Amino acid sequence: MIKFKFAAIGLLLFLTSSPLDAVENPNVLVIFMDDLRPELGCYGHEHIKSPNIDTLAADGVLFERAYCQQGICAPSRASMLAGQYPDSLGIYDLWSPLRRTVPDVISMPRYFMDRGYVTSSFGKVYHHHVDDKKYWTHLPDVPGEKWADAETLADIARRTKAAKDEGLTGMERFHATQGPALERADVQDDAYRDGAVATQAIKALRERKDKPFFMCVGFAKPHLPFAAPKRYWDLYQQDQFAVPQRDLPTDAPKFAFTNWGELRAYQGIPKQGPLSDELTQELTHGYAACVSYADAQVGRVMEELDRQGLRENTIVVLWGDHGYKLGDYGLWCKHTNLELDARVPFIVSAPGFDKGTRSPALVEMVDIFPTLAKLTGGDIPSSCDGKSLIPVLQTPTKTIRDFALSQYPRGLTMGYSMRTDRWRYTEWINSETKKIVGRELYDHQTTQRPAASVVGNPEHSKIASELSKKLDAPGRLAKVLAKDEDALVNRKRSE
Repeated sequence: MIKFKFAAIGLLLFLTSSPLDAVENPNVLVIFMDDLRPELGCYGHEHIKSPNIDTLAADGVLFERAYCQQGICAPSRASMLAGQYPDSLGIYDLWSPLRRTVPDVISMPRYFMDRGYVTSSFGKVYHHHVDDKKYWTHLPDVPGEKWADAETLADIARRTKAAKDEGLTGMERFHATQGPALERADVQDDAYRDGAVATQAIKALRERKDKPFFMCVGFAKPHLPFAAPKRYWDLYQQDQFAVPQRDLPTDAPKFAFTNWGELRAYQGIPKQGPLSDELTQELTHGYAACVSYADAQVGRVMEELDRQGLRENTIVVLWGDHGYKLGDYGLWCKHTNLELDARVPFIVSAPGFDKGTRSPALVEMVDIFPTLAKLTGGDIPSSCDGKSLIPVLQTPTKTIRDFALSQYPRGLTMGYSMRTDRWRYTEWINSETKKIVGRELYDHQTTQRPAASVVGNPEHSKIASELSKKLDAPGRLAKVLAKDEDALVNRKRSE
């Protein structure tokens, strides 16, 4: 009886402790990817050349169903770094720095600095580079260029000066100063921004001191422009990329979609109408080249981590800030609540956990903060909306939530979206009338790109009603309005 009692206690301690308990002050490396679809070799898309991210996945846990909180970079990144939903932060657009709306929020840089970590930000981490400036030990300027061709850079400099002289700001300036959407210069990696960012991170790893570090490395690719060294373009043939079907999902509200003005701002892109098959293939080719280019920079940083003998004491997280559309449904870029915008690549490689495993669990990017807090032996801030993923890292088949949430605004109308095992259900609710003005229901049992919303089908009325109760869009909106009646004004700028 006594032997059994001690055995039971030992088993309980094993199940409740973290494999990292024996690792003192582990380092944290978070790799940010911009506009990266979960279409990589490790996600079963073997035509994409991503050997370094594939290697990272083989050394950790790959999450097959991970979702961002909003399909646009600024709110998504702020949400992830603060561990809070966009509604909690009041950030829905590109123009709101984190501490303008929540000046006292506990973000990851602040949390780890307060715990004695050296905190570093390289490249595109927050959308606003100087966000959380006081909580970064190292915050160098973002180096490099989006383009490498000298004539292109000279032309952009001329138009940028003209836009400044005209007093253009915001989207007007963005549209007036963009260069070509595609470039394949025969240059070294450092000629473009992400190569230079990787070099910054490598230098920091070489110069580190004895204190543990929280390092964020933000790679801008495969974000537009699709500009990468020629050798990455040469990994692919343009005709290997299929042209997707261009029809919008039937029986869905038209305002749920966007006119993808982001892409149209670049030179060489028609200002209206669909793109030709040839241009669609060329852009997709460029996107793939940029994925492989960014993957190479991930490899450079990981190689240095190994070279410095830091790998066994470092938690590595790789995530994408949102998905992307490459002509799917006749749409480009992000800015919707579709599965293609909300689903992201997400890998956690931490000492002490199984390697090369995959998890089908539904997880959100607000879960990263509480997970890293617990993995490094700290407490989860009460402000965090997410959940620790340690139970999933220990048992990848474990479920921690029934659905994952995303949202996207259209002016004063907010679309709240939930992803269950099979369904994506979205409700659009007007913040002035408090009424639901549109609904969508997509069956993802067999495809990531359903051709129709089935919310109006009688046979799906029961599941739509059940999901509506779980989503509770009116209740979510009411909480936002109760906190700040003016909080939704910024949504008008999100378009």
